[in-house]
Amino acid sequence: MNALAARRWRLRILPPPARGAWAVPEDPEAFDVFLLMGQSNMAGYGGIHPADPWQAGDFEARPGVLVLGGQCKSRDERPRGPMRWRPAAHPLHLNQRSAGFGLGLPFAERLREEAPGKVIGLIPGAWGGAPIADLGPGSPLYGNMIQRAREAMTRGRLRGVLWHQGESDAADPALAAGHAGRLAELMRCLRRDLDEAALPFLIGDLADFGRQRGDRGSHDRVREGLRSVATADEHAGFVESEGLAKVDAVHFGRTALVSFGHRFADAWLATRGA
Repeated sequence: MNALAARRWRLRILPPPARGAWAVPEDPEAFDVFLLMGQSNMAGYGGIHPADPWQAGDFEARPGVLVLGGQCKSRDERPRGPMRWRPAAHPLHLNQRSAGFGLGLPFAERLREEAPGKVIGLIPGAWGGAPIADLGPGSPLYGNMIQRAREAMTRGRLRGVLWHQGESDAADPALAAGHAGRLAELMRCLRRDLDEAALPFLIGDLADFGRQRGDRGSHDRVREGLRSVATADEHAGFVESEGLAKVDAVHFGRTALVSFGHRFADAWLATRGA
């Protein structure tokens, strides 16, 4: 077991307590909770590539940012590890070896800069390589996310969903054609099942460099669909990926994920003010 795998195991089985700078606020209005949904670029891939390594401080918990345990595997919605808040540090997603440095923590840090009095809670629910059918209603990942979101809502306020997914569907013309409709339905069901009719969705664009693999028309179709769903929904925002660097044909690098997280935060702040 390498050092990162050992760290994931410890965080999943023996999460550090949420106290001190990471205490859950008594006032739910001071605890803003966000869902992290999608596939590998949301689960975190940057920082585990030789050309874009981890940096000093990446494993340090960020004050005022918490992450909820209990994420499942892709074929079984039962929580793995306790459904408990812990101080947030990379990696946030613990059930895949590929998960590494992600955009969720930079997103939370940017929100804390805007509102230092807030505590930010993150609920990891992304899965690398997952097509949208594996994330939507009826799937184990969806059921687990609903269970954990409801638990989080007993202590804080659910403020939004960060969504980045589509690379798997873009590799198949048939899946690409139905992707936008599936996303709109997932959004509808999630809002219904959590009783949050105006829940903001922040929809991240796929990378332009992804057009280098597979069917370019399918890749463009998914990207167009992501934008159209965000534009049609009054409680959604679109997050541009232009200019973000890659580590391979699919994944953003560590530095790019920091910038992407900040863009997601800016999009949420804009959506909130709409």
